[in-house]
Amino acid sequence: MEVSHDQKRQKTFKDGSVKTQIRVTEGYRPFPNSSPKQRTIKSFGYLEDQEDQDAFWKEVHACNDSLKKKRDLRIEIPVSEMMYTKNNRLLNYGYKFLESVYQLLDITTFIKQYQESSGFRGRYSLDQIFSYLVINRILYPSSKREAASRLLSYYRMENDFELPQVYRALDQFDGFFYELQQYIHEKVESIVGRKLEYSFYDVTNYYTEKDFADLDETYRDRHGNLVTGPALAQKGVSKEHQLTPIIQMGLFIDGNGIPVCMDIFRGNMSDSDTLKENLDGFKKEYGVARTVVVADKGMNCSHNIDLLCSQGDGYVFSQVLKGTKGKRYQKDLFDPEGWAENKEGSYKWKLIIEDYKGHDISFEIGENGERIEKKKAVKRQRKILLYWSKADAEMAAKKREEKLRRAEKSTKNNAYGISHGKDRYVKEETVMKETGEVLDKEQVEKVTIVDKEKAEKDAKYDGYFAIITSEMDYDAEKIRKVYHGLWKIEESFRIIKGDFDARPIYLNTRPHIRAHFLICFTALVIIRMIQHFMGDKKLSAERLADALREANCLIEKGGYVRLLDVGGKIKYQEVPDKKTGEMVPTLNLVMKIRSL
Repeated sequence: MEVSHDQKRQKTFKDGSVKTQIRVTEGYRPFPNSSPKQRTIKSFGYLEDQEDQDAFWKEVHACNDSLKKKRDLRIEIPVSEMMYTKNNRLLNYGYKFLESVYQLLDITTFIKQYQESSGFRGRYSLDQIFSYLVINRILYPSSKREAASRLLSYYRMENDFELPQVYRALDQFDGFFYELQQYIHEKVESIVGRKLEYSFYDVTNYYTEKDFADLDETYRDRHGNLVTGPALAQKGVSKEHQLTPIIQMGLFIDGNGIPVCMDIFRGNMSDSDTLKENLDGFKKEYGVARTVVVADKGMNCSHNIDLLCSQGDGYVFSQVLKGTKGKRYQKDLFDPEGWAENKEGSYKWKLIIEDYKGHDISFEIGENGERIEKKKAVKRQRKILLYWSKADAEMAAKKREEKLRRAEKSTKNNAYGISHGKDRYVKEETVMKETGEVLDKEQVEKVTIVDKEKAEKDAKYDGYFAIITSEMDYDAEKIRKVYHGLWKIEESFRIIKGDFDARPIYLNTRPHIRAHFLICFTALVIIRMIQHFMGDKKLSAERLADALREANCLIEKGGYVRLLDVGGKIKYQEVPDKKTGEMVPTLNLVMKIRSL
């Protein structure tokens, strides 16, 4: 295949001007004996737009000359390898990039040590199965059965196991559920360092394919004690509005967005209780002297705040402004005094200091070895950041208008059997059948109407938010900045649920479920490590997996390996708008041009 000379194309614009487009192209044949075609290797823009055309042409010719240089591709195949195959096979080699990070974390050493210390007698490698399931979870997320069917899909990956051994290995993975997380943490700390000044924590849940909640079961807790209690799959409030039993996952990440640890809880446990269960192990097992836990309003309860303050830690939590919990801030919220705002008037804020009653929490060990919680009343202070955003206010108004529109339709003809949020603004009234007069007596019927009064009350809070913190030296800017880092953990949940396809959960036993999430956790660490190494040029987990899935090779007769072209999604770059000069994403620019 030979690189062609610089291609010149002239383009006439609507104003009559003519410009010359400069590209470097490549000639190729899509398949043997086909007609030759051309494709653009690099576009340099228009010649007339260049200030220094001599320098411009040097850059073009340098690119062209570099592409003309022929490079030899040498593939070495050991003599012991089979040199002939019955069929041509397409294999993935992109997994090697994921495998290199797996090896960097040295998980193989940990699992081998576990096999020796636990007395494992299986005739298969736990590390081989674990590494395969982690890599397959990133590239081809699927059930364990389907994963086992892809064993021969990777170039020179040694997989000497079968599906029954995969299921048996899951029981073993549960045996090092906490220990492997701690081991990975230590490796990450030694490779890239940990930023645990702030610990971002959140909880999400994953739905199962079960119809009913599981019965009680006997298992070993985090401290190795044998206990009997509710199974993991329980009916609860699903974040995806599923009616099947769910399983809760609590996750800590550091300031780099790299996971630190996680734990699995029963589906009917409240979000705030998971922090209490997770925090003690997080601090002791990971050697965290002091941290500021950053979380959303689901973690904001008096017990969690008392627990953090009692052990010398801090918190940055979001705070509701409506209802009973937010009532005490409404006077300051609607008081026009004390607000500061930016020049554009699109953002304003107010800082207040609040004295509140709390408790110092301590623990004693009872006669039967149980932990007994002790409380002592104390007085504490905290800062509250109240702020308003014009963009958020406009978005809230649009969402409410949509709910009102749906509510209006539902009251007329019951158009929406599914609420879609419309029930927030629908209420029942008792009216006289004949006249429609509102009454509370007999000979009446109930009708649904749009609750416009409630909508008007909600409108007062459009764009307003509150964040509370124990850190009295933080100013408004730092409080916002610290809390904003919480998006990284929300993105991590999206990766596990979407890119890793971690739900629905088809597994039944507690060890298998925990092993499943340990695999997802390790896969997430690997993706986050790759993104960290890429720095400002990092790709999303989806685009990384897409690119690695496209890295395939063809094993041909004779043992020759042919690498196929690696495709990928186009990166949307910012370019100047020709009319306004404003930097806009390329996608927006294309849409503007098409609309003219």
